Amino acid sequence: MTLQHALDLHQAGHHDDAERAYREYLQAQPEDADALHLLGVLRQQRHDTDGAIELMRQAIALSPDEAQYHLSLGGSLLRSGDLDAARASFEHALVLDPNSAAAHGVLGHLALHGGAVAAAENRFRVGRRVDHDDPLILFGLGNVYLERGDAANAAKFLSRAAELKPGDAAIQAGLGRALFEQGAFGLAEQAFANALAIKPDLGIARLYLARAQLRQNKLDDARDAFAQLAAANVQALYAHAGLGDVARMQGRIAHALKHYRRALALDPAHAGAANACAWCMEQLGDLDGAAGYLSDGLRHSPAADELRRPLSDLLERLGRRDEAARLRAELGSGMSAAGDR
Repeated sequence: MTLQHALDLHQAGHHDDAERAYREYLQAQPEDADALHLLGVLRQQRHDTDGAIELMRQAIALSPDEAQYHLSLGGSLLRSGDLDAARASFEHALVLDPNSAAAHGVLGHLALHGGAVAAAENRFRVGRRVDHDDPLILFGLGNVYLERGDAANAAKFLSRAAELKPGDAAIQAGLGRALFEQGAFGLAEQAFANALAIKPDLGIARLYLARAQLRQNKLDDARDAFAQLAAANVQALYAHAGLGDVARMQGRIAHALKHYRRALALDPAHAGAANACAWCMEQLGDLDGAAGYLSDGLRHSPAADELRRPLSDLLERLGRRDEAARLRAELGSGMSAAGDR
């Protein structure tokens, strides 16, 4: 049994036969680092992350200067949820191979995940000098621009990433977000549909798909997508808010209120849900009830001026002028403080 034969089976997708071949080979050559690494890669492909990590560490112990071993170990550590250990593996891979676009790309995504947008961009820019068209790096740069609210530039990078790696659900969903933020709702809908065709349980893609459909007045489609999320308790707050929006657009105010209430129960500090409940109550002729939702929202979220403004107007209409004046004073104070900063 040769290592090449095992690798041929592996690359052909015959995973059971490949694993037997690797293990037979390792019985005769137990200290072959390449074989241990490749078997570790296979175990990861078979969703045995703990087994993969153990095999990759054995390979590294025998051959510590192989950058690819550290990259593979980092990938398995990421899947195990040990971000610090994964980061250390990718950083060590870069010490061994400063031109590793993969290491730069993953470290950039880890920085972005931690909120370090500038550091992430720097990683992606350096990696792009190594490989101008690496999809992971293009995806990262697209996400950097999304974080900064620059959807047009985000779409440029994400479109190219999707061309290079069309079977990646996360890239398709990212492209959909960039298109959605630009108001290209039809194109966004298609990108989210692509993402869901690849990964049907990608909740964020289904949520944005429903939102894109809602923006195009495809109310039945949007309702079905929001309802799927609500039934699965995935993105539940936004799913119920979306169902409320559908009912609101159909003129079914009482039905909309039912869903907005469910959203608000999931997050009593969500100002948008409180405002939506108040709007429904006002449409139903219950101004006191509307004011109650806004007041409760402010108790849970005292800095929410988007609740303070409509509440002051409602209180004025209800004849509660002193309370309305106090809220307007708070608004003015907040504006002055913002100006001072």
